[in-house]
Amino acid sequence: MSAEGGMELPKKLEERMRLRSLRPDLEPLAQELYELSSAGSRELWADLSPERLKQDVGLRQKFYGLAHEGMYKAQAKIISRVTDKEPLDVSEILLFRGIMDSIAWAMIGGQLCYARRLYRGQKQPSLANSNFQSLVAFAEQMREREPGSMPLLSDLTSFIQVGDVMCVSQDRRISIVEVKEGEHNKKILDMIGFYHQSGCERFRHLIRDTESSSTAQQFERVLRQHARMEFVVDVMKDGFAHDPDSGDAVSIPEPTIFVESWDENLQGVIAQSQQRGWGYDVVGSIFMAAYTNEPWRRAGHGLFLSILAKEGDIENDFCIIRLADCMQNPLAPPIFSRSLSTDVMFDVLFGRMNVCVALSIPGLISECEEAGMRFRFATKKELAEARKHKAEPVIYQGKGLMFEFDGSETILLGGVLHRCLFHGQRPASTILAVLESSKLLDPIK
Repeated sequence: MSAEGGMELPKKLEERMRLRSLRPDLEPLAQELYELSSAGSRELWADLSPERLKQDVGLRQKFYGLAHEGMYKAQAKIISRVTDKEPLDVSEILLFRGIMDSIAWAMIGGQLCYARRLYRGQKQPSLANSNFQSLVAFAEQMREREPGSMPLLSDLTSFIQVGDVMCVSQDRRISIVEVKEGEHNKKILDMIGFYHQSGCERFRHLIRDTESSSTAQQFERVLRQHARMEFVVDVMKDGFAHDPDSGDAVSIPEPTIFVESWDENLQGVIAQSQQRGWGYDVVGSIFMAAYTNEPWRRAGHGLFLSILAKEGDIENDFCIIRLADCMQNPLAPPIFSRSLSTDVMFDVLFGRMNVCVALSIPGLISECEEAGMRFRFATKKELAEARKHKAEPVIYQGKGLMFEFDGSETILLGGVLHRCLFHGQRPASTILAVLESSKLLDPIK
């Protein structure tokens, strides 16, 4: 496709930004699942206020109990389809994982810092091939033991990769459980129980010397699984813990730092598109557009890319996504978790609207400088240090990017761009929050 003025757009980028749709006949099911997963407590909404919910324990427990009941029903409907003999198609997988991800994000309060601890960068088990029977039975037992809780099956989500079941109680306590079956697994768990209770390190060496290699390896594997689960729960509960895999101290600073959002601007752009077929806005270094109705619905992405091409090097100066891409990114809240009307969510999912978002790197640098930050390119040593710690520094013009404010300095990481694009955060505000957080963190020995 050619941009306005004859400029040729990169073919792969143009194709990636085209309008797409889930299978149209899935929309009634999608609406039902969304209603269950997000509005189980609807009957209480007329009487709710943040202050009353905070002070009235009985109301709060009823609210979460009803919300969890709706979530559990949505999960049950998905499990029923997953365990059917008919294979799942791509549309069903995206829809089901999106719904379950929205439940998971609600359980962790929408906090990316928690989601990152639950995600290990592995490929999730195939929904079509997973054996859920034992997990379903376990979840049912948890609901019976603790009415009002929500035991979520990790494999149904795209990002929970610690434990088999993550459960949140009616009073918002989170637990993570690994489900084991069979006599041999019971033996392993008994050994781990003794090891934890006794604190005897010699027992661990004794297992290596006296048990079969497969038993010793499984003992160590399950021990690591338990350590990871404890780590995630401790981070969510206390705000700090040591990562059992890397040994690094992980700390989430208090108090919470406010970060500016461009969500309201996006809502305005979408409203424009609903009135005239297209909407467009630039907020600092964030470009956004929405296209509804023909001819904009199918051709608008080309116009958006043409605008970007006039602003800079479209392949090197910008990070560009469709809003719907959140359904395929494990650490992006699904569209069901965004501040959008229900109609807009389903218009985006089922091909009636295409929303495009771009982040300009030169614009980000200018935005940060206008906010009072100092910018420079990273040295080779600083870039190597970031990579040594398995960070993902942003590379622009072959170099890393450093920002400094009030004595604190940071190298720009890919996670910041992710938050700006998929979590609706303003770039300068996000980077300032990172710098402010670094001052709040006390070193953990």
